[in-house]
Amino acid sequence: MSDFIHLETRFLEINENEHLSNAFTREHYPLNSIPTNCILDKTLPGLGATYSEIFAERCSIIIEPNIPVIQGKVSAHKELLGVYEGCNKNTIKTYLQNKTIKHKKILCTPEGYVKVRNIALDIEIDLYKEYFCLYDECEKITQDIDYRDTISLPMNDFFSFENKAFVSATPLKMRNPEFKKQGFFRLEVKPTYEYRKELKLITTNSYERSIIKQMNELKDSECICVFMNSTNGINKLVNLLESQEIEDYKVFCSRKSEIKFKEKEIQKSHESLNFPLAKYNFFTSRFFSAVDIYTEKQPDIIIITDLMEAKHSMIDPFTNAIQIYGRFRNTFIDGGKFKSLTHISNYGNVGSVFSESDIENYINTSKETYEQLKLNITNADNEGSRKSLEDSLNGCAYNKFINEDGSLNYFKVDNFYDDERIRGYYQAPNSLHAAYEETNHIIPTHSDIIYFVSDEEKLKYKRQKSTTEQRKILIKKLNALSHSIEITPEEFERAKADYLSIGNREMQKETKYTIDAYERLGSENIIAVNFYKDRIDNLLKKKKKETNQKDMFSKKVCDAILNRFPQNNTYKKDELIDGFYEIFRNYGIDAKVNLNTIRKYYGADELKGKKVGFIKLHLFQPDNEFN
Repeated sequence: MSDFIHLETRFLEINENEHLSNAFTREHYPLNSIPTNCILDKTLPGLGATYSEIFAERCSIIIEPNIPVIQGKVSAHKELLGVYEGCNKNTIKTYLQNKTIKHKKILCTPEGYVKVRNIALDIEIDLYKEYFCLYDECEKITQDIDYRDTISLPMNDFFSFENKAFVSATPLKMRNPEFKKQGFFRLEVKPTYEYRKELKLITTNSYERSIIKQMNELKDSECICVFMNSTNGINKLVNLLESQEIEDYKVFCSRKSEIKFKEKEIQKSHESLNFPLAKYNFFTSRFFSAVDIYTEKQPDIIIITDLMEAKHSMIDPFTNAIQIYGRFRNTFIDGGKFKSLTHISNYGNVGSVFSESDIENYINTSKETYEQLKLNITNADNEGSRKSLEDSLNGCAYNKFINEDGSLNYFKVDNFYDDERIRGYYQAPNSLHAAYEETNHIIPTHSDIIYFVSDEEKLKYKRQKSTTEQRKILIKKLNALSHSIEITPEEFERAKADYLSIGNREMQKETKYTIDAYERLGSENIIAVNFYKDRIDNLLKKKKKETNQKDMFSKKVCDAILNRFPQNNTYKKDELIDGFYEIFRNYGIDAKVNLNTIRKYYGADELKGKKVGFIKLHLFQPDNEFN
């Protein structure tokens, strides 16, 4: 597999509080805008690359990866045309043919571009000559193509444009040789000032505990913005807020996710940005890049990775993290755009990670297999063999790297390499820390916080197929914790609470049963009956009887009875029974009360005649000695 392409690199200095259009003007770039055949590495988000193209004196097609970006730009500049789902053909055709707009500006999704291209062909407008094509946030092609194949659709036409460019604050290296063939160069923006941002990196073996701790630390914050690429993960966080009766939150997500949240009775979800922001704000990945977020209150930013919930919640320090903090555009009195930046992540649970040579061998071998299958299909001499080979071809690993016509899609290859690169950061805490240090954008401070019950242990417990197997795991863990000299009583209670929070109500009920059984019987007795519930129930009944017997004749209980009912007195039977029940309840004793129970403490006679319903108590002489 070919290596990354190497392009000539040119540099463009930019000063503090300066926009790209100013730098283009100062350096005498044509139209004071992005040059053609350029991969613009603008280094920092928010420098106004798209803005410069909107005002460049030429017609432009600007391809944006997600709809919210387009909505934000179009709402601010009414002369633009936004093309995405819902934009009809007549609207596009009318705009393309509008002669009163000299420099047309079309902002579209990758899927929307195809719609624009087809209409332009129908009305004989040559987009390739008349329009400048700018692909914004270009790293998204590589990052998203594994689950969004259509994001690379414009690339079929991109190299046909006479004037074109890629742009991002975080472009990735690429392997597509066409960039080299067409004479592309890399234009790197060099800030003349300190631009690195401080980030608190928290790696942990318990994501949930760490996020709760961080939320508590920020409870006085006026605005918290949480970024997580998992709707299920965000749903859990919202449920946590609602359990604390906190309702000042908003969730920003795709239409599909919004419907999903509404089904789960989370009503405060929005497909587009909705201002002003709430105290707690949650953003899915469609808001990670390009979107402009304006806040009245200086936010605290929390980035979350939960590998136990969703492996795709991994954040790339070199792209995602930089793009996320770059969404915030207001500058506050202290000169900053946010108060704090934190990334909380668990680690491990990513499996083995391929080296670059492993990846190359994987792709080459899958290609050889693919080509051999095609040859075998051609040479097959019967329909059964041909169909079997065709099925094998359809399932071949090489399909993940090619287009429908069988040609190699270099972005899919780049995606495979990129995924392995990012997964490598999450194998261990120090790997993620080292990646942040290498970005040259972030100044990280790192804390690795270890709890007694890890996310991995909780996941293993949840995935057991039987309650007996869960009981084995939990008893073993509780026993180990109880014998640890490191754990405090408070931490032991917290560990139990961690297990009690796992799964649905039925699982939580079984967990409580196991913990109660452990605390009453100890681990040895439960192990002796092989963790079977019916046998544990018998032990609990026996233990309960023994405990009741012991507690019933303890000194404190006997004193309470004697104080309540002094000896050598007559009492109503109901009064005696109710009184005994009350004392037993106060001391946690679960036992029946009748005349025989009372006679275990006193000599007692049930009176007759006019005194029916009364009992004469004689000397107080409990059956058992005081404990």
